[in-house]
Amino acid sequence: MAWEFVVPGIPLSVNSKDSKKKQRWVEKVRTYAIENLPEDGFPLLGDLAASVTYFHVGPTDVDIDNILKRIIDGMYPEIMMDDAQIQDVSASRRDVLGSGLRNPPSIILPYLFDGDPFVYVSVNLAMPQEELPWIGKMPR
Repeated sequence: MAWEFVVPGIPLSVNSKDSKKKQRWVEKVRTYAIENLPEDGFPLLGDLAASVTYFHVGPTDVDIDNILKRIIDGMYPEIMMDDAQIQDVSASRRDVLGSGLRNPPSIILPYLFDGDPFVYVSVNLAMPQEELPWIGKMPR
């Protein structure tokens, strides 16, 4: 894994009308993304894959697709040079209380025990296109 981090709180939707709240959320993501960032190897270069999981408590009206932009915006320039590097993205949301997790990443354990909402983000190198299982070689 290239990098992972946790952002406590409820993510802000891209549809939020409050530009100050949007900027504060992006800055919060950036702060947590660069916390404990090693000096070598960052920003990441090349094509990247990002995985975002929003852990909430009880019912939520947060649309998972609407939280991705602000989270990705918060990762550059310290984690990646440009958001255009993201080639693959996966997103999910899970109820903290209702999820029976097996082998969760150790970084999220304290947040799971707290029971408050948070976002877990991992960034990896993207899989080369020729290795994607659903894309075969074109016949000649």
